[in-house]
Amino acid sequence: VSSDNMTQEFCSGFCALGGFPYFGLQYARACYCSWDFGSVGPAKESDCNITCNGNSSQICGGFWRNSVFALTYPKRSCFKQSQMPNLNVSSTLPTSWSLAAQTALDCLIPCEASADCQAVIFSGQQRLCHLLRFAYPPASLSSTDGDYFLRG
Repeated sequence: VSSDNMTQEFCSGFCALGGFPYFGLQYARACYCSWDFGSVGPAKESDCNITCNGNSSQICGGFWRNSVFALTYPKRSCFKQSQMPNLNVSSTLPTSWSLAAQTALDCLIPCEASADCQAVIFSGQQRLCHLLRFAYPPASLSSTDGDYFLRG
């Protein structure tokens, strides 16, 4: 996401909505969310020398350089069953993965063990579990008949 009012708090909050473990700021106004730290490796810290557009007391990367931060989340060990959301998510990256399951518990256990899993759709009829990276399902699963569970 790009903003003329970019701050570290805005970027971290935006990336936290998707449960990402890392966020980076680049060139005063760009915010990136990621599942990994990156393959290029660290640059000199002095290369990140541009202040954030929305808060001049914060550094928001540099020219082709990201200020990278890690996000941590409290352990969330409960799920609540609810109605499937009317909204869905779209992404260029995979937003769900499936596995065979006999019961809803067979879905909830692997979701709990994965930092990437935010919700579950369990189809008892298909004996299939869809684990979701976001609270909203991808469009391809929005009409799936099953029980929907959200981390709470």
